[in-house]
Amino acid sequence: MKKYVIFKDDDVGKDIDNLKKFLQLILNCNSKAAIGLIGKYLKNQELINYINSLDQDKIEIFCHGYSHGYLPFIFRKIWKKNRIIHVEFDRDSKSHNLSLKKYRIAESKYLKKKAICFGPPGNIWNDNVINPLIENDFKIMFSWRKAKQDLFTIPLSDNLKQSSIDDFINDYNKKKDRRIYTLQFHHANLNDKQFDLINDVIDFLKDKEKRIFILPSELLELSKNDKEIFKLISPIN
Repeated sequence: MKKYVIFKDDDVGKDIDNLKKFLQLILNCNSKAAIGLIGKYLKNQELINYINSLDQDKIEIFCHGYSHGYLPFIFRKIWKKNRIIHVEFDRDSKSHNLSLKKYRIAESKYLKKKAICFGPPGNIWNDNVINPLIENDFKIMFSWRKAKQDLFTIPLSDNLKQSSIDDFINDYNKKKDRRIYTLQFHHANLNDKQFDLINDVIDFLKDKEKRIFILPSELLELSKNDKEIFKLISPIN
């Protein structure tokens, strides 16, 4: 039975040099990645030109919000009751719809291809985001949990936080039986050891684990003919 891997990189718009370094490494290893674009950064011509130059069969853009309003975990706990500050996709449907429309407007003005995948900042979202996503033509999203209706989800697995291949393998082995293994990155935060580690991780996943690198749109297409994959990513209803 075939097993798949998705590399998910967040916060595109921050640290363009690190983004280029990360993606060049991915492409040099003949792999693929989905990269999450923050819409407000589509005012940077260097970023626009770079994104439009990418091989869309290897690198897929997903929407990572427009403003990337996000609270670290400790502050979310402090403000949980009164919600003094809201994260971008933990609000009401009207606010979610506005953010997504602003992203679509910037995307249509500056980019060659329309994203079908969504990944909320901080992986935080509530059920009020589902209908706005559907209304704005998104088909699938990255998530720790399934959607309750009408939207496919790509299950998240791990973040690259290790600095050695042995540490990575120890963590990976806890989830190695998953048919879809999604590894999350933040290119802006990668250190030199982690950049070096990515080569080893790719070799391990490809050669030892025999995983196939895949993009969100490819996974969605695959689910049409693979009942198990369909079950893994389909909504609860």
